[in-house]
Amino acid sequence: MIDQLTDAIGEMARAAAIKLAAFAAIGLIVLTGIGFLLAAAYVGLAAKFGAIAAATGIGAGLIALGLVALAVMMQRDPSDAVARQSGSAKAPARSEDAMLFDMLIHAASAGYATGQGDPKRMQAGLDKLARDLSDLGAFDFPNTAGNDDAGRPAPASETDTKMAG
Repeated sequence: MIDQLTDAIGEMARAAAIKLAAFAAIGLIVLTGIGFLLAAAYVGLAAKFGAIAAATGIGAGLIALGLVALAVMMQRDPSDAVARQSGSAKAPARSEDAMLFDMLIHAASAGYATGQGDPKRMQAGLDKLARDLSDLGAFDFPNTAGNDDAGRPAPASETDTKMAG
């Protein structure tokens, strides 16, 4: 099962690499086309208004386009480009799909280690699985009376209880 999973992940990585190479080639073709369009615009403007006016006009147009793009970027929230941070300052937040996939991997590795009789790897897989469940909020309790600030039930000594007698 682990071999099938690693083969599937390898296939996904190869497909992603091929897709990235295709996008890079398409990007180079588009940039080359933009270069030729700029050259044609320069030649056309130079024939009509002169070389200096054509260069100045194209330069001013590109600077204006860049300033508009900069103004749009300045209006965006800077945190949009940064991965969201979870409770820990070190670990970036993971999407729920990524956590569920991690849970699948950790459960499979714990099951494989159990079948192989390897208690260390089995325990490591189960610990990772418990951490994933915790990250998903499976162990969070609603914050009601009798719970601490984290939402966990308070120990019996801290709750208001009355004893009979």
